Amino acid sequence: CKIQEMKKDSIWYSTVLIVIFVAFMATAYWFFKSPYFVVVDAWIKTNMVLYVSALFIYKSIGVLFPPIPAGVVTMASIPFLGWFVAYMVDMAGSIFGGMFAYWLGKKYGRKILKKIFSDSIVNKIVKTKVKKGKEIEAVFMFRVLLGSTILEAVYYGAGFLKIPFGKFLIGASLSHLKTKGRYFE
Repeated sequence: CKIQEMKKDSIWYSTVLIVIFVAFMATAYWFFKSPYFVVVDAWIKTNMVLYVSALFIYKSIGVLFPPIPAGVVTMASIPFLGWFVAYMVDMAGSIFGGMFAYWLGKKYGRKILKKIFSDSIVNKIVKTKVKKGKEIEAVFMFRVLLGSTILEAVYYGAGFLKIPFGKFLIGASLSHLKTKGRYFE
């Protein structure tokens, strides 16, 4: 009975996500063909520093507060900024937000994890053991394997697990190059 209920929920969630994706794509297609695109493009080119700064802040906040879909806004910025600039802003915002998430995870521990993530994710973080001397590899692999699904959990979890900050920063930065760098191959 419980399995059937889970399957129904899974089908429901998948359907909702597909509908949202199709609606987003249809809206994006309409927007790119509309006269509004030219207006927005001209405004962004005139106010590039303001737009990039706002995108950076938005991406950083998106890491700190997972329900904000910062990646979608970054992807929507590609037609205006180009792949490389959008990627660099995404990476910088993600790392900057990740540094704050790391600090919050280190300072407030399980208390903040429980406020942001489900019990199952918190339990997985708590049970994680990182071998001394392998912290960079651990952050890198968690970020690559879990990447966009629960990126924030990796950042908060690294702080909670007391991974040294420098090693966290190196692992997070390298993993960003690996996961996002594929767009430039």
